[in-house]
Amino acid sequence: MPRNQAEPAPPDPGGADRPPPDAAVLLEVRGLVKEFPGTRALDGVDLAVRSGEIHALLGENGAGKSTLIRIVCGASQPTEGSILVGGHPVTLASPQEAQALGIAVVHQHFNLVPQLSIAENLLLSEPLPRRAGLFVDWREVDRRAARLLQRVGLALGPRTLVGDLRPDEAAMVSIAKAIGRDAKIIILDEPTSALLPGEVAIVFGHMRRLASAGHAFLYVSHRLTEVFEIADRLTILRDGRCVGSWPRENLSRASVIAAIVGGNKNLAEESSPPEATGDIVLAAENVGGGRVEDLSFTLRSGEILGFAGLPGSGAEEALDLLFARIPMTRGALRLHGQIVRFRTTRAAKDAGIALVPKDRHAESLLPGASVRENISLPNLDRFVADPLIRIIHRGRERTAALSMAARLAIKMPGIEASIDSLSGGNQQKAIMARWLASGAKIFLLNSPTAAVDIGAKAEIYALIREIAAAGAAIIFTSAEVEEFPRVCHRVLVFSGGRIVGEVAGKAATETKIMHLAVGGGDET
Repeated sequence: MPRNQAEPAPPDPGGADRPPPDAAVLLEVRGLVKEFPGTRALDGVDLAVRSGEIHALLGENGAGKSTLIRIVCGASQPTEGSILVGGHPVTLASPQEAQALGIAVVHQHFNLVPQLSIAENLLLSEPLPRRAGLFVDWREVDRRAARLLQRVGLALGPRTLVGDLRPDEAAMVSIAKAIGRDAKIIILDEPTSALLPGEVAIVFGHMRRLASAGHAFLYVSHRLTEVFEIADRLTILRDGRCVGSWPRENLSRASVIAAIVGGNKNLAEESSPPEATGDIVLAAENVGGGRVEDLSFTLRSGEILGFAGLPGSGAEEALDLLFARIPMTRGALRLHGQIVRFRTTRAAKDAGIALVPKDRHAESLLPGASVRENISLPNLDRFVADPLIRIIHRGRERTAALSMAARLAIKMPGIEASIDSLSGGNQQKAIMARWLASGAKIFLLNSPTAAVDIGAKAEIYALIREIAAAGAAIIFTSAEVEEFPRVCHRVLVFSGGRIVGEVAGKAATETKIMHLAVGGGDET
């Protein structure tokens, strides 16, 4: 069956009615405690999710969100406390028991098989209808799948391969799969992490419509802009305890961040960076290579310059071009006024340029290696004790790594602990520490806060400002448009491999950046 492209626009999530305060409580936990050897992951947590409600669950990594979800979906057992479904106490001894009571989890990567059709994914692990008790009745399979797709508002053919779907469509197929198992309580774990802004709006529209039909969502996300757009109610966990639950309209962004991170942490995320007035350290003149065309800009000492754009726009690719991961085929690049052409990434590094890639696990970290080894990686030449046989002086290496870890306040069991034992935010700080130790003066940061929690984001924002204030120059890009006004002095917006606009100061709003990124041009 062919893919249907005429999908109707979903309703505007912002305009939907909120569930009444007396709506039936579908899921409730009371005094939930979960103890592991040496730690109490949950300490008396209370939570109530009502029919027709989209309920956001917020907190830093390690706050207890994942533990709570594992208990609610039957994958882990509480040490103390009770769980009620539909007002009745239940024991969830397995995920199958949770599913039988109408609880389903949609994970960040949707748990779909891309090589199979939508229909096959929807009925995966379910008994398939048979003809004469022998042969699969594929017409009935398609009919069942079509009914589920209709319920979630997707006008797609059941035979469409999941691998051909847009990310928002894949997200809704996962939700349809949950509904097909009679789920009334759907837990969404970072469902928008791979979605574009327009795709997020589509998913939110479908969620609001399903909520109006009586389904309840427990929504986990680090993206506060999206939480304020879609959630009816917010519950915040910190250090395994419930800080509180509030209607969304009763909270400001600043109050939510303060509740998440506590009163003793830096909330620099909310402030704008000071003005940059240093000398020009890097200039591009009609530089091109790969998808990037006619890249022209100047970067000053102490400046945080944003490269914004939709995926494939050239913003991220421009960082790779500047670091010689993509060959430069035309134009001129000036470093401190001198024309340079980097043929290798090592040449860019030796010139004082550092790159923090987007995917730290695939492109930066040494999994299984220690924190020391990860910090020291690009700087081992400094610790060579014998230039002939190149023995590393481990004592000097360790001292230098400890100094950088202390400077960046990296939370770790020890400098010899595995990098895998650190949280995402502390892993990212370790990557930035290696480049600070190298003496780099120009930092290319590709989504440095990707997959880190809100508290860690605030710390990384503060670190970026500290690096700039010390005289380094920074080019920053991110998949989250809301970050640019908070971090950057100026923002260059890319589309089709070219810079299509520049915004600075108060004009660098999310709306203006997105308007340029989608081809809106300069507003009059």
